Amino acid sequence: MDLLVVVPHPDDETFGAGGALLLAKEAGLKTGVLTLTHGEAGRTLGLCPPERLGEVRSEELKRAAEVLGVDYLEILPFPNALPQEVGEGLRGPATGQGLPDHPEAEGTIRERLLALRPRFVLTFPPDGINGHPDHVATSRYATKAAEGLAQVLYFVRPEGPWPVTHHLRLPEWALARKLRALAQHKTQALSVLDFLEKHPERLWSESYYFPGSLGTKEGPWW
Repeated sequence: MDLLVVVPHPDDETFGAGGALLLAKEAGLKTGVLTLTHGEAGRTLGLCPPERLGEVRSEELKRAAEVLGVDYLEILPFPNALPQEVGEGLRGPATGQGLPDHPEAEGTIRERLLALRPRFVLTFPPDGINGHPDHVATSRYATKAAEGLAQVLYFVRPEGPWPVTHHLRLPEWALARKLRALAQHKTQALSVLDFLEKHPERLWSESYYFPGSLGTKEGPWW
């Protein structure tokens, strides 16, 4: 495998790296997504019973992955932590635990890397972009798991603390498919709308940090 995206929740793959997955696939690379939870603590928007949210979000992820053309998708059963700021609305069942409570996830990720042998692992930066505990833990686990096996990259905010070394501007066809992939995550529509309101430019312009690279390159790292 060439590029494996490792994220905690269904929809992170499209928000963070939808364009990269599409452009890598178009370039002939083999791509994959490893998601660590079923996203069962997210909002339901009344679209399903709370106890079925994990199942529904997993189906949403499968449809999004099909739109993104990934070659490999796996969803692991680690628990989904509630974000630090929990807004109003119906949510699925949260156990009070999340990825920070399951350091064994690092070993599970490494097992997958040993089997899949990706050249690149793409995940959240160490600050998780928004501080979500699952985002931060996933970055830590994936980075450690990839030591000696793959080059780790981070999708980052252009105005954030991590330098942008690679900047992808999506062509029209890729933007259209990224939007279609986002549309599959219907239970998370409020998150999609919030993203559209706050960061619309990040739909067609994705920023990445490749540790060890200098300057900013317009285009992919592969």
